[in-house]
Amino acid sequence: MRVVAADLLDVESLTDALAGVDAIVHAASYTGSDAARCEEVNAVGTENLVTAAARHGIGRIVYLSTIGVYGPGPHRNVVEGELVPAPVTALSASRLTAENHVREHGGLVLRPGFVHGPGDRWFLPGLAHIVSTLGAWVDDGVARQSVISRRDVGRLAAAITARPLPAALRGGIRHLAHPTAVTVRELVHAAAARGLLAPPTHSVDFEQALRRGRERGLSARHIDLIGHDHHYVSARIWAEAALEPSPDPIPADPTSR
Repeated sequence: MRVVAADLLDVESLTDALAGVDAIVHAASYTGSDAARCEEVNAVGTENLVTAAARHGIGRIVYLSTIGVYGPGPHRNVVEGELVPAPVTALSASRLTAENHVREHGGLVLRPGFVHGPGDRWFLPGLAHIVSTLGAWVDDGVARQSVISRRDVGRLAAAITARPLPAALRGGIRHLAHPTAVTVRELVHAAAARGLLAPPTHSVDFEQALRRGRERGLSARHIDLIGHDHHYVSARIWAEAALEPSPDPIPADPTSR
């Protein structure tokens, strides 16, 4: 295996790094809150990567984006192309711009659901923070979420990138998620099993959660994430990759996948 370093903001370094490359899995993103940095790294950086790929005639680019480009829910059983993206953060907006650069090049955009697994610092810990700060379920935790293990993200991305993209995938979008959506209640209990919080003992409705959240420093986006469905259909990518998903959407063993 050859390891090289390049700078997304330097087209020439990217061009040098891509010599001899047949395909690209683009998973380099800035995920912080600095709007200028989001634009610089995610939007401009991806445009630079696509430019460098074009110089080498590399058409096979697979970009790992985010379901965050869809904006606030509720989103129920959404298939690719059904919902117009409506990002509400600079981060998600910059990822959408990056998607457009890749799609215009004929690459494929993958939009993972909420990713979990060893090393997770964002999803379950973030959910635990929101729920524990709110101190209550929202509508008894029935909102359904699309999730996927980091292992399955890797399996799908590798399988799709390993061969030339068929016409149906060039310039396209696919959701990455376990076929079975899980409820917020299930996710909270999974987080509790990892010692991240104690589950709430009572419930409020969505409007009550918004008011209560504001008083406790939570945004409407936070409440949306635990109080609305974010369920995206992913059947096509599993069939196209000829893979079976992991048995459970959220494993009982916190060290697995």
